[in-house]
Amino acid sequence: MEQLLESFLTYFFSHKLELFASLTGLVCVWLNTRNNHWGWFFGILSVVPYIYIFLEAGLYGDSILSAFYFVVSIWGWYHWLFGGKEKVKKSTNLSSESSILDKDVVTEELNAKNFYDTQRKEESRELPITYMPIKFWIISMIVGIAGVFGFGAWFSTLPNASVPYLDAFTTSFSVVAQFHLAKRWIENWIFWFVIDAFCVGIYYYKGLYFTTGLYAVFLILATLGYFEWKKQMTK
Repeated sequence: MEQLLESFLTYFFSHKLELFASLTGLVCVWLNTRNNHWGWFFGILSVVPYIYIFLEAGLYGDSILSAFYFVVSIWGWYHWLFGGKEKVKKSTNLSSESSILDKDVVTEELNAKNFYDTQRKEESRELPITYMPIKFWIISMIVGIAGVFGFGAWFSTLPNASVPYLDAFTTSFSVVAQFHLAKRWIENWIFWFVIDAFCVGIYYYKGLYFTTGLYAVFLILATLGYFEWKKQMTK
């Protein structure tokens, strides 16, 4: 028991960066399952250290993917907040009856109306949760499979590359799933579940135990995320 505890503490203190990346990644995905845009912020905090961690482990695809996540997370955060269609237009004309009202009353009514229109406009800007169109299912599979073979062949030529085609699988389909997430398509959680299952095996094999535990939790959160988004779609 003492030896087990000693091994854990040794691993803990020698992998503090991995622990930080794992915890912020956990917060990121949990917030995403709650349909909360702050998930993107914690995602940024998580992926930056993972660029280095995966590079050291010989998982070049995951390192490149983390750099990709950094860029996409900024875009996704903005897209969630302001990607919805603006459905409300401001009215610029007063009715003819307003002309006979006291000027102060007209001004007060206009201010109230503008405040209401602004509130509705802000709500309409936020991107809604929707189903992915069939054509994007087809495109997603073609792009994902092509990426597996393309990245796999490339990673195989790099020094100290580890499990290049499995690395390519998680890299390629994670790019696809990240695009789905940014578009707020509910099917993104199906893709993430499959990807996370593969990642658990890969990271355990590479001795990244904090990250293995993180992705095991991601499997659960991906399931919860799907049903949470499904419930929000029916509201």
